[in-house]
Amino acid sequence: MRAPIEKWMTFLHPDQVALVRRNWAGPARISGPAGTGKTVVALHRTAHLAQRTTGRVLYVTFASNLPRVQQTFLSSVAPHVADRVDFHSLHAWALDFLRARGVQVNVNGEKAETAFSHAWRLVGRASALAELVPHPQYWHDEITYVIKGRGVTTFADYVTVRRPGRRTVLRRHHKEAVWALYEAYESHRTERGVHDFNDLLSLALAEVQEGARPPYTAVIADEVQDLTLVGARLLYALVGDAPNGLLLVGDGQQAVYPGGFRLSDAGIEVRGDRGQALRINYRNATEILEAAMDGVAENFFEDIDGERLSGCRDVESEHHEGAVEQIEWAKSEEHDKALIEALNGLDAEQQADSAVLCPSRRTTEHYQRLLVRSGIPVFLLERYDGHSVPGVKRGSYQRSKGLEFKRVYLPRHDVAMPKSEGNAEADRERQELSRRQLLVATTRARDFLWTGSVTPAGSAQPG
Repeated sequence: MRAPIEKWMTFLHPDQVALVRRNWAGPARISGPAGTGKTVVALHRTAHLAQRTTGRVLYVTFASNLPRVQQTFLSSVAPHVADRVDFHSLHAWALDFLRARGVQVNVNGEKAETAFSHAWRLVGRASALAELVPHPQYWHDEITYVIKGRGVTTFADYVTVRRPGRRTVLRRHHKEAVWALYEAYESHRTERGVHDFNDLLSLALAEVQEGARPPYTAVIADEVQDLTLVGARLLYALVGDAPNGLLLVGDGQQAVYPGGFRLSDAGIEVRGDRGQALRINYRNATEILEAAMDGVAENFFEDIDGERLSGCRDVESEHHEGAVEQIEWAKSEEHDKALIEALNGLDAEQQADSAVLCPSRRTTEHYQRLLVRSGIPVFLLERYDGHSVPGVKRGSYQRSKGLEFKRVYLPRHDVAMPKSEGNAEADRERQELSRRQLLVATTRARDFLWTGSVTPAGSAQPG
């Protein structure tokens, strides 16, 4: 427990060794609440498969930094097979795959965003969509996660498609308006000669389905709940139903992006003991786990196997020596001063095992400037690769997926909860998403959790 946190993140509990070595006759899935060791099991399963086969193994996630971390960890726990495993984010892998096949791809997120802005201004802003949910981001997400994320290419399919995770009911005239917005976006995107990130996966899936299957004997996907349906189909297409071929690791309660999918939508069948649910939390101290679960206890969620589950999970904590400090201040200056004092109270070793996680780009940039200005050494999570390095780690809630820290500081976590936009169902959807993102952030903490909020009318004292 006193060693650097990187040592802890590679520790496989003896009770999970059998799971790592199990033989499965087809696609398998490992699920379970935060802190139950899913990512550690995925790491050691990767090493096990690389040792027992002569083929290559692919390890993918949605986030770009976690594969780098896991690559470092595999080099530590199984250096003799590390060169036979490819670690990538799914989008980075798809881009490399397409380029190797000679497929012309020009991914430009900024220009794609501009294309959507033009489409919204010309088509969406004066449509029924603006009356239903005024914020264009909601409709951007509809295109990203429902239409393109699910591989929908015709209006007839869109009319009948499932929209998991989307609470706002759309009548036919709303869907007609969405489709018009989608077509305008595609037109503007094509005119600019760019692809978006969904295009990457769709193009890669088409190549694989045409016979260009890379020679992988196994594919392991961590944080699978954050992928789109097209992403899940792509993974399945790489290895199909081969024994020990596909392992999907994740937890629907920790989905940090809109939308969702079911395994059955992708044609993936996980039968019998090929579906394993972990129930013991080895990471979070009991106090931290209780604080984390309080925020999502009343929120039901649909897991990727289609099961609807209560936010209050059946999980047992093995770690009973931790603490939670929750502060509430009347002014942001007082809040920030308290954070800096807390971080300055740590020695260099403690700072290296700590993280400041932020709910938005704006708060992330603010606390980056504040920490640097205050003389606190900072290391960005997007650059972190699993090696022990000095400095407090700093990043977004999403960037922290799959990682652990001895101490986690969540400044201004209150700003993560979105304000009402006039549509009760859309508001509820966004609030549930924000609570899941906060759950991810709080459960990164092993021993100590610090949360800060600003309530102008409240009392300016620690609580």
